Amino acid sequence: MKTSRVLLLSGLVSFLAPGFAWAEEPAAAGREAGPPKERVLFAQYKTVDPTTARQAELSTGTRCPESGIVAFSASGSGHVSEGGLMLLSYPTTHTQEGSGWAAGGGTFVAPCTGLYFFNISFVKDAYHYGATANDVFVHILKNGANKGRALSGQGHVDRDTGVYSVTLFLAQGDYVQTFASSDGRLKRHLLEYNFTGHLVKQAAQGL
Repeated sequence: MKTSRVLLLSGLVSFLAPGFAWAEEPAAAGREAGPPKERVLFAQYKTVDPTTARQAELSTGTRCPESGIVAFSASGSGHVSEGGLMLLSYPTTHTQEGSGWAAGGGTFVAPCTGLYFFNISFVKDAYHYGATANDVFVHILKNGANKGRALSGQGHVDRDTGVYSVTLFLAQGDYVQTFASSDGRLKRHLLEYNFTGHLVKQAAQGL
């Protein structure tokens, strides 16, 4: 009886072994799998914001302030758009410490490499402008790639909210922007919307 069990186990190992060897083949051959390539949703992220385009120092030659403080908080209201992704601009800047944020625009350019925190929130309004009550989103994009979104879901009320927070590691010169979209690309109205970010920890030099 013991001999039969040993033979059965040996047979299973022989049957499964080729599969395990095949799965480990890429590593054995030295072909390490890299991180998945980010899908760019908006390729023109560097030129879409005229405010940032006018302030070339945001994208070239910027440095982290000696104080180590980098923070901004901005808001807007009455955004109406339809179709694909639409960059949100923020007419009112409440806080602007250090460099990186162009007041009146919608783009943050990292002045130094490090870990950053961002938050977005908005109020969807379907009462005015014939705007949709369906799903409306505000996306956070890093260099045109999606990093999450706030959602105001479809409902039976004229106004609803969406909020989203994310922590991102940014290299100096990386872009962070927010874009509005909607289910079916229908007309959306953001009654109010807010964008806040700050440097959590600057990376050690050389990273």
